[in-house]
Formats: sequence, C-alpha cells, structure tokens
Amino acid sequence: MKEINIGAAVLSNGREVGSVEQVVLNCDSYEASHFVIKHGGALQPKLRLMPADWVVNSEHDSIYINHSEAELGDLPNFELQHYTRLDQLDEEQEEHPKSKIRPSDWIYYFVPMLTHALGEPYSEPGVRVTEPQLAPSESAIRRGLPVESSDGQKVGEVQEILFSEPDWRLSGVIIGRGFIRTHPMRVPADWISRINAEKIVLNRSKAQVEEWEKLAD
Repeated sequence: MKEINIGAAVLSNGREVGSVEQVVLNCDSYEASHFVIKHGGALQPKLRLMPADWVVNSEHDSIYINHSEAELGDLPNFELQHYTRLDQLDEEQEEHPKSKIRPSDWIYYFVPMLTHALGEPYSEPGVRVTEPQLAPSESAIRRGLPVESSDGQKVGEVQEILFSEPDWRLSGVIIGRGFIRTHPMRVPADWISRINAEKIVLNRSKAQVEEWEKLAD
C-alpha cells in the first residue's frame, strides 16, 4: 500500500525538488492519474501536473520520482489564468463553471488605474480567472478537504491518501477527527460515494462513522 501525505516532499536523486499539494483522482475508477506538485523558488512557485507513474517509492513524508528536477519543471501547469472583463463575468461562469477567482485578483483589476501606473496598458475593469487543467471526470484532493457523512454532517478533513499497489487505486483516506485536538481515522474507499472539488461525501451516516471510530480504538 502506498501512503501519500499531502504536503510530502518530492525527492529526485536524493534532492528535494518540490512538495505534494494535491492528488488528482479519476472519480469513476478512483485511480490516481496525477499529483499536483509545488515546484520552484519561494517567491514564484509553480504548480505542476505530474503523472502518478513518475513515483517509484513513497514514505510517510516523502515520495521519490525517477525523473530530474528539470523534467519536473517542464511539466504543464496545473492551473491556467485568463483575463475576463467584469461585464463578461456572468457569461464566463456559465461557460466555465469550475472557474475560480482569487480575492487578490479582484483588487488588481477592479482598479484599472493601478495597472496603468505599473506600466501595463489601461484595460476595462475585470478579474483574472484561474482554472484547473482537469478532465471532467477528474477531481483534485487537497489537504483539509471536508469529508461529510451521508446525512450531511462534517466528520473530518483529509490528511493523507492511501493507494493499493501497483495500480494507484484508492484504498482509503486518512481524515482528521476532532476540533481542538485532532486525531487520525482511516476511512475505507468503499465508504466514499462522491468526490468533488468542494468535499468528499461518504455513504455512511455520522453515527456509523462514530461507531467505526470506537471499534478502531
């Protein structure tokens, strides 16, 4: 079983070249297709979409890849951005419902005189829209992603992802339970009914999760 801690270091030839930010799953097969890797300097890090089969070994806080740092830097970006005028924003959301607008981007483009003062051409007020480069059947799992029971109750947040070997099929999720002092609990893959960008939904009630937790202690 492969255990992927979200936030784990990525090592190439014994050298740390990035960190795991998210795990991309095919929501139909529950197989990992890619990892989102933060790569580059502290001032301008990039999120790269790395194929899952690059990983040759993993430990709790590290994964090992069989490609160089230069090859990692050549991978496609996980997210792309494009500019959208405010008067076209409603149309943009209809066309790209997965689009995300970061709060920092609102200020920069809502005041077009600022962009002009910084040497950029004057433009109509608008925002930058950030969109993950994922297939419709894929979803990216991040650390802290909420996990809900079948009756709509939050039961924890994602900490780690467990995969079977060698096919990278999801076998379980480690979630953090509790509010002030969290503790880990393993959730089997067959408890998961739905995964999307906002949350993981289980096919078990909150009472069933709590009962499982008692039996595991």
